[in-house]
Amino acid sequence: MATVKSTCYECDANCAIDVTLDPGGEPVKIDGPDCPRCYVQLDRRNHPDRLIHPLRRVGPRGGGEFERISWDEALDTIAERLSATRAQHGAETVAFFAGYTKEARPQLQRLAHAFGSPNYMTESGCCFSSTKVAEEVTFGTKIKTSSTVASEATRCLLVWSTNPRGSIPPFHQHALAQAKPGRPMIVVDPRVTPLAEQAEVHLQIRPGTDGALALGMHHLIFAHGWQDQAFLDEWGNGVEAFRDYVAAFTPERVAAICGIAVADLERAARLYATHSPAQIMLSPTSTVQHSNGFQNHRAVILLAAVTGNIDREGGNRFFNDKVTPKPIDLFDHCLKNLPPRIGDETFPVWTRHWPAAQSMLLPDAILEGRPQPIRALLAMGINTVMWPHSQRMEQALGALDFFAASDFFHNPATRMADIVLPAATNLERTALIAYPGCNFRGELRYRRAAVKPRGEARPDAEVFLDLGVRLGMADQFWNGNLEACWAEAAEGIPESIREQVYNDPDGVTVFAGVLDELVEHGFLEGDRQYRLRGFKTRSGKVEFDAGELRDAGHEGLPVWCEPAESPLSTPELARDYPLVLTSGARHKHATHSQHQYLERMRRAVPDPLVELHPSDAADRGIDDGDVVEVSSPRGRVRFVARVTNRIKPGVAHCAHGWNHANVNELTDDCKLDPISGFPAFKSLLCQVARVG
Repeated sequence: MATVKSTCYECDANCAIDVTLDPGGEPVKIDGPDCPRCYVQLDRRNHPDRLIHPLRRVGPRGGGEFERISWDEALDTIAERLSATRAQHGAETVAFFAGYTKEARPQLQRLAHAFGSPNYMTESGCCFSSTKVAEEVTFGTKIKTSSTVASEATRCLLVWSTNPRGSIPPFHQHALAQAKPGRPMIVVDPRVTPLAEQAEVHLQIRPGTDGALALGMHHLIFAHGWQDQAFLDEWGNGVEAFRDYVAAFTPERVAAICGIAVADLERAARLYATHSPAQIMLSPTSTVQHSNGFQNHRAVILLAAVTGNIDREGGNRFFNDKVTPKPIDLFDHCLKNLPPRIGDETFPVWTRHWPAAQSMLLPDAILEGRPQPIRALLAMGINTVMWPHSQRMEQALGALDFFAASDFFHNPATRMADIVLPAATNLERTALIAYPGCNFRGELRYRRAAVKPRGEARPDAEVFLDLGVRLGMADQFWNGNLEACWAEAAEGIPESIREQVYNDPDGVTVFAGVLDELVEHGFLEGDRQYRLRGFKTRSGKVEFDAGELRDAGHEGLPVWCEPAESPLSTPELARDYPLVLTSGARHKHATHSQHQYLERMRRAVPDPLVELHPSDAADRGIDDGDVVEVSSPRGRVRFVARVTNRIKPGVAHCAHGWNHANVNELTDDCKLDPISGFPAFKSLLCQVARVG
């Protein structure tokens, strides 16, 4: 039997794999990292419920009645309906959405902008992008907070609401998944994770109070003179105003807000500030999926600046651009020639830094025409469970004039579609991969299809090129030739390594150019790049008081606001919904909703769980394993109770990504973060009651 090299795409780590083929060319075995997501790639490809033919809706929206049609019928219908919407209402009333997988995003974005619509959207409207934008506003660049490479220089690790054993390959073997002798570790998390059990200090905060905790640590750092004053004098903008602001965040006040002990707060601040270099390890989403998330995240990352741990070996380094493919997304054309994107009107700071429209506003745009109307949608990898108050998103899809989607399986979104297209898996499609890797090193590789697609499934990127041709733009879409499309993108790769990228299945390791530049100027390799060009912010310094935010009508300081829905901000609501609702903790047997259909993954976590502290469960007569109903002002969803000491009293943690037990039917789509537009997935209110 033959073996073909490929890459996994069950998350976006792009781990190398070996695919064993039988004599007929069918894959029979996958060898790769010790990861359950890797093992189930064949389960997805061969699943009996997988979509393998184009479908057309024949019953009412949401009824799940479809008939098989040809690819020509499907693509001609999409092209005709999108063209008709553009002719009658304008190209901007057609939206284009990309969820998973991400490899065909350049082609879909190109299709949107060539078609004339600025409204290309992605799942990053509620994931990752807010941290990136907050870091760019504050430091001028993204910083590295979840590296798979541990620095030997780090003398203290501050782990803020992330659990590498459940979220970052290689999970329990992750370089930062274990405490290290001589390196104190502080963990901030409402849950007792494996790292929290090993920590010197576990700050088990109330969800949504991250900003208050960070400001309390700043207060103690200044009060004790632990700050790096020389760095602040040279590289800080607005430091005095910030110092005056944090003076009010006394240990007693902060401990009361967060629900922690004063002694633990003081000990954590001392450990972090006096063991330099220290590193903050963060999730891309945990601090920002709150109604106050953007400024919370700024308060947290400014700890690295106050203590002089920014872009320092052992601290939080800048995340650098490496060699990347040539952009083919036509985003420059969008900025120069197309109308405003959805979100430009409401979240201009976010859209200034992020090359897409804000997808969290899509239900409003469809149902109410604000901030601008949307009448048709073309999507890949879309699922309504991603949106807060998901029933409203389903209602919005049902109100569209036309909706087409591609996916591997049906889900609540595809069942609302007029046309459903069968997507090829990563084993069945070609892609030019640029993996960002760590702060200085990345990987480039050209992954060829290891096997033929099942049935009539096709790569999403190829489908978008074909649609571009059918919409009369053949020259702009390489006449539908996907290889030619990737070849143009590859023109951005230096000729000296381009051939190796194409021909070496292990890919090519590339490095950030700033490494050589620092050495040329007499600095240590990769250390403190700001000495070359300062910080790429409005002031050229670290923005404690950000002019960019002030210009947009926001506070320039990372101010603390109580979550819009909480026991303190809405006490009358808390009488009926007394528990703090949080969600989204990761585990290695699922990437969001992608693995629900795969039996081997469901064996590990067979039920959608809500975690309750024993005291909260006892008050409600709930035992471990009971079926319970979790309710909020938005709705009611059934989960299975897990009664555990691993969750903070007064908090209910619900698993996310379950189609039949969707926690986002309970979350709020109205009180979005005012800067990023992110929803409060992780700090709302709920009640839990035993069923029957």
